[in-house]
Amino acid sequence: PNGWAYEDIQYCVDHELMRGVGNRKFAPKMVMTRAQMVQVLYNIAGEPAVTGETPFTDLTANWYQNAVLWAYQTGVTSGMSETTFAPDDPVTREQIAVILTQYMFHVLKMNRTWTPADLSTFPDGAQVSGWAKEAMQDAVALGLINGTKASDGVVYLDPQGSAARQQVATILMEFCKNVKK
Repeated sequence: PNGWAYEDIQYCVDHELMRGVGNRKFAPKMVMTRAQMVQVLYNIAGEPAVTGETPFTDLTANWYQNAVLWAYQTGVTSGMSETTFAPDDPVTREQIAVILTQYMFHVLKMNRTWTPADLSTFPDGAQVSGWAKEAMQDAVALGLINGTKASDGVVYLDPQGSAARQQVATILMEFCKNVKK
């Protein structure tokens, strides 16, 4: 209850966007995986029925099968390669930006009506991968990703860094309140 992300986590739990990791635990500092991220968006979409298959050969757990299939079929994600999704890999901050913006454009059918953010205001803004730059500009412009404060007090984007579940809860709450509405 005293954690900085408590209200954001509670919002995600109350709105059934995120679930715990078992044994009545949320694990706020645990790294969010790619499968968990896609599952959350599938939850937000209302867990629509899906049929068919993905080309991914590394999907081994049942709990995320429908979510990954839905994300692949809707264009929310295309995987790490033609045949791998990497479900257990940590989702990076720039991957989160791409996945969220693909959800906005492909599922919510939104058009870009905002001005993309200037990433040069962050000391590591130039480190955003080319394939994620536009999505990161959008995510920052929409207030979904605000950077992360390092121990030296400087705010970094940390684009290739992984995100803890509490950070993703904060991003998702902002997404639902300010974008998805």
